[in-house]
Amino acid sequence: MLKALSVLLAGLVNFQVAASSMLELDGGSIEYEVKEGGDRVVLFDAGALSGMAGWDSIWERLPANITAVRFSRLGEGNSKPCSGQRSAADYVDEVDQLLNALHVERPIVYVGHSLGGTTARNFAAIHQGDVAAMLMVDPENPRDIDIVYQLNPEEGRAEIEMVKQNDYAAGEGRWCFLDMMWDKSPAAGLAEIGDIPVTLIAGVKVPEDPSTAFESAEGRRLWGQIQSEWVNQFPRGEAVVTSQSGHFVQDDEPELVVSELVKLLNNVRP
Repeated sequence: MLKALSVLLAGLVNFQVAASSMLELDGGSIEYEVKEGGDRVVLFDAGALSGMAGWDSIWERLPANITAVRFSRLGEGNSKPCSGQRSAADYVDEVDQLLNALHVERPIVYVGHSLGGTTARNFAAIHQGDVAAMLMVDPENPRDIDIVYQLNPEEGRAEIEMVKQNDYAAGEGRWCFLDMMWDKSPAAGLAEIGDIPVTLIAGVKVPEDPSTAFESAEGRRLWGQIQSEWVNQFPRGEAVVTSQSGHFVQDDEPELVVSELVKLLNNVRP
């Protein structure tokens, strides 16, 4: 979502560090947690900076008949710090290594929030057949900049450049995902991923005091529109647009995320 990460970071200070185990991957040690249940494995990939604690609000509400796996990417949570900028392929490989190390049988159901949604798309495209379904929780969408260009044609480019510069300044030496996040190449879709069930929840709540065109009522409407357009390319895609949630839908409406996950699981072929 197009908003300075330094601002989003302020909303993460109350996240609790979850009980976790550590696993050594090629890039270093990462923290993870497995909640044992049924045979269906559901992987939870959180947004930037959240670490796996980004799923705390729904973790104890998850259906008992799944095995849930969550983790913190390198540089987040209790995982080893990262260095330099990592590519989209690096994040896909990280997930692939995690699943292999845990001996997870594929296909999995992939739940991704924000930046985790980008990796979900890329993983499903590169490892076609390894993802049975996806639940996208207000995922990153490279068309977010188009909203700013449309609503603020005179100053939109300067506004976007300022947000980008602020992100790189705030995350210098620590946030290794910025190049991937600011790569506005078209998102992988049906042609790359294939025909699988996909549900996307878009949070379009208008802040009480919008500070940018992106946060305005029209900006929020357009955000729901472009998110819906992406998921509706899938024959079994479903868009859920909620005005009761901002970017962190799992915190604002945890029951919605869980209920949509249950519905999605019911549509997954055995």
